Amino acid sequence: MSRSLEVDYMRALQARATAELQDVRLFRRNTGLVRMQDDRVFRAGIPGQADLYALGRGGQHYEIECKRYGRLGESQERWRDWCLAWGVPWLLLEVRKGEVEVETIDRWMSELRAFLEPANWLTASASRL
Repeated sequence: MSRSLEVDYMRALQARATAELQDVRLFRRNTGLVRMQDDRVFRAGIPGQADLYALGRGGQHYEIECKRYGRLGESQERWRDWCLAWGVPWLLLEVRKGEVEVETIDRWMSELRAFLEPANWLTASASRL
């Protein structure tokens, strides 16, 4: 039996969200640095950006960080703080020790639904600090 990676959790969440959330779509964001063969460097995204972003019908934008295990890095904390300062909804979804993937995704969907309620995102984001 193979262990699920963080990306497996994100893909499973995206699939569930697509099937169950009518007015929101989740997209994976790839960030990083790629060295080209001719010594040029290509940077994708901004360091620390969230793993996923969501677009809601009508133009709402949400940032969603997923953590399998571990903590936010310094650049991820800066991104979170910038989002909150600018009023951009930001959510941290974490895998709990002892959970199997389906339990995590079930819980994440509940947390995501609550977060997407317009009145809830600010308190949900602030409680993660």
